[in-house]
Amino acid sequence: MNKIILLFTGLFFFSSISFGQNSNDKIMFVIDSIPVIEDPEEGNDILQTDVADITVIKNKDTLMLLGYGQFDGVTFLFTKEYRNRPESIKQIPSSKQMEKKNGAFLFRSNLYSGQFIDYYYSGRKQGEGTFLNGKLNGHRKMYYQNGKLAMERDYKDGIENGFENEYYEDGSLKQKGEFVNGKEEGIWESFYPNGQVKLRSKYKSGEVFDTATKYYSTGKIKETVFIKNGKVIPDPSLVKINQLMTNSNESNKVGDTKAAIKYCSRVIELDSTYAAAYFSRGTIKLNDFQFDEAIADFDKALKFEPLMEFALANRAFARIRKYQFASSRTLSKNSEVTVLASKDKVPIPQDEQEKICNDLQKAVFLGDKSKMITEALSDYCQTKSSR
Repeated sequence: MNKIILLFTGLFFFSSISFGQNSNDKIMFVIDSIPVIEDPEEGNDILQTDVADITVIKNKDTLMLLGYGQFDGVTFLFTKEYRNRPESIKQIPSSKQMEKKNGAFLFRSNLYSGQFIDYYYSGRKQGEGTFLNGKLNGHRKMYYQNGKLAMERDYKDGIENGFENEYYEDGSLKQKGEFVNGKEEGIWESFYPNGQVKLRSKYKSGEVFDTATKYYSTGKIKETVFIKNGKVIPDPSLVKINQLMTNSNESNKVGDTKAAIKYCSRVIELDSTYAAAYFSRGTIKLNDFQFDEAIADFDKALKFEPLMEFALANRAFARIRKYQFASSRTLSKNSEVTVLASKDKVPIPQDEQEKICNDLQKAVFLGDKSKMITEALSDYCQTKSSR
């Protein structure tokens, strides 16, 4: 994957493709006529295959004429998507070209009314909607880079008012609910990618009331909490389990891993299907270099909750660490702490690498897009994430 990397330094951007400039040059990037003035968020990638043409300007007189005199150069980059865009669409402004002032969007110093379309750096559509007197009105849509709808929400005078739907990257429903004057109202539900309800809550004027029920992706109820007079009443069937899990977390924080593991095991004795206990115990073992035992616990957690993204991620890291530390040497050791040295990146058997990548990719799809995950995907898998 030939990715153009924009590295943020103050208000200036530098590219992995040098275009002949010095490393200390202050270079402004302008992509599809829009200056890049914010650090690119994760997932807002631009690949070399997305680019139609690039123009680099370093002549000082020209830079002054263009209004970029404070820079050492400007790189104008146009995407294929932009070049193929009809002129009528190009005339529709992006909110990224606007100034937000006192809660309203201004375009060319005037409150903007009309359609807007935002784009990823790749040129693909990122979102669209309508402003009225500088404020969102009507239906607002956001998209993934693959073109699938990510979110749709209704607004009135810049405030959420109406239905909202969020989606996973494959198009399956992730969450739905309704806003009334900017506050959640009625039944709100979030879903697993398989369509099973993940959380069902009742809202009144933006506050949860009555009950909120969590489910496993298998359909089994995980927990039901009760809300009375604004106070949350925990699920009575989980009081002892919750206390044991709290004890485990507290023991782990002070370095007493044996006690932490023991508390998790006691939870499993009470409920052998309690996925969170296997996950916590596996994570403690992972951090204690017990990689095979950790993998076994993550396997158990995923047996009872197949779509637990953090268990998927940690199982992948347990496999990676297993090979990283396979030929490690001890740097220091005492009765409490052992410090090991390992290689940052090591060869991993193909079948194990496939398991690692499968877990990491599922974790990203389910919402875990942490830096550790994306770096591991880059190091050990062919593709970083789905486009």
